[in-house]
Amino acid sequence: MGIIIFIIQIFKQKFVHLKAFILLCITKYFYMNKDKALESVNEIKELMEKSSKFISLSGLAAIMAGIYALVGAYIATQVITPGTYSIVALELMVIIASLVLIAAAVTTCILSYYKSKKTGQKFFSRLTYRALWHFSFPMLTGGVLCISILMHEYYDIMASVMLLFYGLALVNVSKYTYSSIVWLGYAFICLGVVDCFCEGHSLLFWTIGFGVFHILYGILFYLHYERKKS
Repeated sequence: MGIIIFIIQIFKQKFVHLKAFILLCITKYFYMNKDKALESVNEIKELMEKSSKFISLSGLAAIMAGIYALVGAYIATQVITPGTYSIVALELMVIIASLVLIAAAVTTCILSYYKSKKTGQKFFSRLTYRALWHFSFPMLTGGVLCISILMHEYYDIMASVMLLFYGLALVNVSKYTYSSIVWLGYAFICLGVVDCFCEGHSLLFWTIGFGVFHILYGILFYLHYERKKS
């Protein structure tokens, strides 16, 4: 009788150890599969983004665009004096803004081209042209409106129109690139609306939008998207 009880106790101990071993194996297998599943989902997500969104934008490009805008605003304050005729001041502002736009566009193209090589995404593709078109259409519309404003001498709302249509361009292109760009577009639109009701502060609002907003967004973009992958 004692031998039987001893055998039963040994069997129970072995069974408990076996049960714990089986549970450990199942748990380890489950979590390994879970990690692999998450990794696979992330890879699929990245492939889908590469095929449906232009992800070659660089945070440094936004920072450089902001720096160009700040430099342009500083040059404007040095060149344009209180004694400068309004039409001359406006012509100088248009020239400075155009140079800032060209410098920012060239820098963005160069940095995006090099980033596309790193990410493996084709720079010259149908997706690139689609994103460029959705960004350019509001910008071209705003440009035509700015020309009309110059012709009719409604100079006070020039900066507001620039901010508003640039914001609309960002919102429009956000469907084909990083979705966070839409918030930068909303910020520009809100700033443009406020500028419409603040007379005599066009250069200040223009500097805040194209200078400060770009730099802040570029830093946040780098911290959120690019630093994690580096």
